[in-house]
Amino acid sequence: MRITRNYRNGLMSAKKANENTSLFRKALSRNSKSRNTGRAAAILGGMNKTNSLGNKNFATTAKTEKFYYDMKYHAGQVGEYANALADSEKDSIYDKAKESGSTEEIQSRIQSFVSQYNKMLNDLEESGSRADSSLLSQINSLSRSSKDQLASTGVLRGTDGTLVIDEKKLAAADVETLRKVWGGNTSFAARAGQRASSVEAVAKQNIKAQASSNYSNPFDRSNLYANYGSKGNYFNFFQ
Repeated sequence: MRITRNYRNGLMSAKKANENTSLFRKALSRNSKSRNTGRAAAILGGMNKTNSLGNKNFATTAKTEKFYYDMKYHAGQVGEYANALADSEKDSIYDKAKESGSTEEIQSRIQSFVSQYNKMLNDLEESGSRADSSLLSQINSLSRSSKDQLASTGVLRGTDGTLVIDEKKLAAADVETLRKVWGGNTSFAARAGQRASSVEAVAKQNIKAQASSNYSNPFDRSNLYANYGSKGNYFNFFQ
């Protein structure tokens, strides 16, 4: 059979066209796969970013909540030691000290009070909120006005408002001096205890606020499910 030049050329053109069509389809397939891969990567990247932000937000909230739990504890301790020191009625630690001839229990209560008092001041300083700054100012004003009386029992006020104990001078203070400075409803201990109660109350409010923000965290998985009805299908959330 004789194959003409025109027929042969036609066959070659058809073959070339088929090859071009095949290459074009492969290119489309690659592009489609690339787009799908890119889309999947974008979705996963968005999910990871969301999870990262959620974890960071939760960690920050948990840290803040712990901070206010510590503040509440320190303020509560100041209040307890202040109440024991301010109580100068019958059978108080001052009467017991007079009976026994030893002021060791009073010294121990003062040392514990000072330790927790300084921690409370540090908490208020670190917080920096308007309410806490106001309380810090009130407490510093109180200790400033009582500076000389406290010094007579070996408790010295630092320039930053914290208290430092001169143990020798504290041990040398007699029962009546200790009672006069630390005992009674108008003593430094009593008034500091009142301020500590306010600090504790503010810390409780902040703990409650932080706990509430945990539940309203927009990155919380439970909130994604909760939004199902208003946001549409859950699986469309990331589209």
